[in-house]
Amino acid sequence: MDWNKIKEWDHVVDAVASEYGKRFKMVELKDIKQSLYQWFYEHPNKLKEWESIGDKDAKNLIYRSLRNQALDYCQEWKANTSGYETSDLYYYEAGLVEALLPSVLRGEINVGHKLDLGGVRGTSAPAEGGNLMAMMIEIDYAYWKLSKDDRKILFLRHAESLEYKLIADTLELGSEDTARMRQRRALSRLIRKLGGFKPYNDEDLENNNEDSSDNQEQLPKVESETE
Repeated sequence: MDWNKIKEWDHVVDAVASEYGKRFKMVELKDIKQSLYQWFYEHPNKLKEWESIGDKDAKNLIYRSLRNQALDYCQEWKANTSGYETSDLYYYEAGLVEALLPSVLRGEINVGHKLDLGGVRGTSAPAEGGNLMAMMIEIDYAYWKLSKDDRKILFLRHAESLEYKLIADTLELGSEDTARMRQRRALSRLIRKLGGFKPYNDEDLENNNEDSSDNQEQLPKVESETE
């Protein structure tokens, strides 16, 4: 793959590497960048398609994928050096958080064992470990780290069970769709406070004819940076 093509996205690589370097201080910045550049070599077809739809959309999609790449790399590195498996990590699914939020926001954390979470994605870990109350405490702690606006919309939706139309009227948001979007964004920020979404593995659109070992050899070396 043309290195000059990758250089066009250096600003995104720098931003993502800096973000995860701050979160995982034990991982060197140059190693995170190396992992991010590796993503470009493994996804030439995906990059080509995304660039064809416009710079703004391409930037958003590439940023999302690089953040997943960085998270996956940093967690793998931390697990290897700390002596545990990445499979031991637990990620909060949106469906589970939404199922627990009403009781959390109403101060009913001690009734966690009475909740029926059948059919909700992401319930296997708490069910197996009996950690439902601990999870609710974590959600409550993360909730109070959110902005006042995020807390308010989550409270109206999940504690008071208001419809989006009424939430829009109460908060003067203008429309039901705006209220729904604000709630989803607030929920996403809450999940990030809880550790973030589970990273996923990107697959390129079609098999690359070039030998992967050749790509490895072409990967540019990232020099160490001075703080």
